[in-house]
Amino acid sequence: MKSILLPALSAFVITAAIPAVAMADMHKGNHYMEKVDTNKDGKISKAESQAAHDARFEKMDTDGDGFVTKEEGEAAKAKMKEKWKEMKDKKGEMPVE
Repeated sequence: MKSILLPALSAFVITAAIPAVAMADMHKGNHYMEKVDTNKDGKISKAESQAAHDARFEKMDTDGDGFVTKEEGEAAKAKMKEKWKEMKDKKGEMPVE
């Protein structure tokens, strides 16, 4: 009896965690929708999508010359990687290396 209890309990815990992980991913999608859907009509238009893209580009173009150099791209990637690491650390997960 004891030999089956631990595997059964482990399977239950893993199965119960799957919806929580899925909900966390859905929350990220909802956050994106809230941020990009600027007129709050529940849809993202091509113009709203382009505006979000332009804003990301402007953040990467640190010298403001209208171009993203390899160095600026690498710096943006490093900054995003650090942000992801901080987010994972706050959740108590293993940091991204």
